[in-house]
Amino acid sequence: MRRFGFCFVVLVTVLTRAGVSQTPSDRETPRVTAKGSVGAEDVGDLTLEKVALKAGETLLVSCNDEGGDVEVTWNGTRLHRDVGTRGSGFYTTLYSLYSAAGGTGDLVATHDSAGDLTINAYAVTNLVASALDRTASAHGMDTSPSSGATTTTTHANEFLWGAIGFATNSKGSGTWNDGFTAGTQFTDTGGIGGVDDGYKTVSTTGAYTAAKAGVDKSAWAAVIATYATTAGREVIEPTATHRSGVAHERQP
Repeated sequence: MRRFGFCFVVLVTVLTRAGVSQTPSDRETPRVTAKGSVGAEDVGDLTLEKVALKAGETLLVSCNDEGGDVEVTWNGTRLHRDVGTRGSGFYTTLYSLYSAAGGTGDLVATHDSAGDLTINAYAVTNLVASALDRTASAHGMDTSPSSGATTTTTHANEFLWGAIGFATNSKGSGTWNDGFTAGTQFTDTGGIGGVDDGYKTVSTTGAYTAAKAGVDKSAWAAVIATYATTAGREVIEPTATHRSGVAHERQP
């Protein structure tokens, strides 16, 4: 008697324009997790110890400092300076780093000017590896700080991050405009004021602004950066690979 075994395998992969497989979780709205906030007067560096990132997360750091020469590293890798601007005696800057593998490491901000320094750190999911798209910045002295508008974004699905540094405000105040969600951290140095964060996810291209109303009057410096999300990658179509045939034939 002959016995037959039969093998049939179907492999299905959904490809994006970049040729990277996507799972349903890849296309979710970005999620933001606060990783810590610290500030101090007249220091050469600040450290947030053991900042953990999951694979595929992006580290975003907002900074308020006197010299405008801050460098930020995580686990020994330097973050990219996305956008910055000078206010009246201080600077507000955004930094980012995409981590493909994740891990845990110290987040260190250093500056040769060794003045007052404040940083806020967040982990954000579902941004692409080279996500930065558009930026804008502005400064002023009133109760309605605004980054000004970016140029039109490249992708429909983007994540907007705004940061406002203050000269004297020692607490967050006022409300974010246009549906921005307020960040959960605000630390001041005791000298210059702290840095205030807000974010929003959009699904259409546009010129976007990060702004607040009703803040305590102070000199301010505001920035916005937009980042492409994984939802912005076009899904082409499923592709399948089939393999079939006789696995074995055995005689009695």
